[in-house]
Amino acid sequence: MSFKYKWDINDYNFYDSYVKFTADDKALQGVFDDCEALCKQNIKNFGDYDVLIEGAKYSGVWLETQPMGGEMYAKRSIKTALSNILIFLRYQRRDGKMPGMISYRDPWSGLVAHYDWMQGCFLPYPALKLYYLIGEDKDYLKMLYKALEDFDTYLWSYRDSTGDGCLENWCIWDVGEDNATPYMLNGLTMPEHGPWGKSTPPDNYMNMPYKSPQYMGYSYSCRMVLSHISKILDNGLAEKWESDAKAVQQRAKECLWDEHRHAFFLKDKNGQVIPALTQENIKCMYCGLMTQEMADAFVSEHLLNEDEFWTPYPLPAIAANDPYFHVNKQYSNCADKLKQLGTAAHDIDDNSWSGPLHGLVWQRSIDALINYGYHNETIMIGKKLLSILKEHRKYVQNYNPFTGVPSKGMDGYGPTMLSALEYISMLCGINVSYKKIYWTAATEIGGFTYVQNIYGREYKLMSNGDKMSTYIDGEKVFTASTGARIQTDLDGNILCVYGVSQNEIDFSLNYNNKYLKQKLCANDCIDEF
Repeated sequence: MSFKYKWDINDYNFYDSYVKFTADDKALQGVFDDCEALCKQNIKNFGDYDVLIEGAKYSGVWLETQPMGGEMYAKRSIKTALSNILIFLRYQRRDGKMPGMISYRDPWSGLVAHYDWMQGCFLPYPALKLYYLIGEDKDYLKMLYKALEDFDTYLWSYRDSTGDGCLENWCIWDVGEDNATPYMLNGLTMPEHGPWGKSTPPDNYMNMPYKSPQYMGYSYSCRMVLSHISKILDNGLAEKWESDAKAVQQRAKECLWDEHRHAFFLKDKNGQVIPALTQENIKCMYCGLMTQEMADAFVSEHLLNEDEFWTPYPLPAIAANDPYFHVNKQYSNCADKLKQLGTAAHDIDDNSWSGPLHGLVWQRSIDALINYGYHNETIMIGKKLLSILKEHRKYVQNYNPFTGVPSKGMDGYGPTMLSALEYISMLCGINVSYKKIYWTAATEIGGFTYVQNIYGREYKLMSNGDKMSTYIDGEKVFTASTGARIQTDLDGNILCVYGVSQNEIDFSLNYNNKYLKQKLCANDCIDEF
């Protein structure tokens, strides 16, 4: 495949993108304004790129967080968003491995790409979304194709050390889950078992490597995006890549899905299941690894279970009734064991994947739920998240799932702020993705005006709390009841209407000189007009 490597940000043409939001709810307005200002402070120069770093005490860009974070920030700066993709593509190794982290210290150390761990991979979908935002540049798309093909090849060349068709993570930082009890209570601690940079798995890391659902998800997402790109480039490989992705999905189900508990679980190198019920399943939903049937079972039995993930403030990192759950001494099912083993790291109180709410889980949950048609659940989670932030006005990494109280960590944590901005757009605003638009006005939000300038056009949504009105470049497109999410193309042609209220509503829609009125329930989809 012949193409030009377009790593130089100056090879691309950009247009302005911005968001404006005003709300009758002054506390909500305050959260929006806070996050806008603090996100700007997280834009840092990394040599040739001005990137959006993770923020708070994390001054680098991680493969786990910042391609996704950059893409979310594209609504405000497409150039910054693309920089967060290009920097990883540019420093991909010849064997296909991407840096788990990139740091920059001027003037002494300069830019450093770190390959001593994988740190997940949430790049394929955000990188594909950027293709549409930068004018559908085919050279960029060909470059992305090669990068994802090489990365997927790397995974299967190195991360299936037993040859059983199930990918592995080799150290704690491979998945970025610091201070996670499924590792700590099995003898793995940081920094002793944090990194591992060799091309063969460790033989002295207790019962590692772990057979990993999320690593299967990384391959699945790479292959599905490669299929999508193949359709655009018409290279004749679309069906092949989709078939390869489905093979990964099937193998993950056979090897790591528990048909009785309806969830994915890790297995250690001896084939023993590590029975912790964790947010890893949400990562797999984000990657698209679950079938619809699997996702429906996980959401109904676990995610919406008040004893597990649907805590007063939802989505703890580990199910609240799980033996591995730990927030602090007061909210823990294993505090005594942790103390006995002495495995808890010094920063477990503000950087934990053992039970607290985590900004990254909120951030991934949006696409994870939308992937499977759970529109109403995004509203419920968004309202809970925003209620925490409206009360505390503190943007940290971890929060208590029972009280909503933030950890004592450093303010300005990017994933939490981007989650807030994205959830605002999904509750009372406009969200653009893949050249399609979600216009949402949830009930009980009150009056607001949301403006998104993108693709050289101005999109506006206004609501008085009962009705919403939409405009493109000043021209009215449609009016509708609140309590719905309406998907259109970039010209405002309606593709689908989704119910986002927990209770059935009387929905009405005025569109294209037609009037629609009918009952609308949670997650209903109307696609005929």
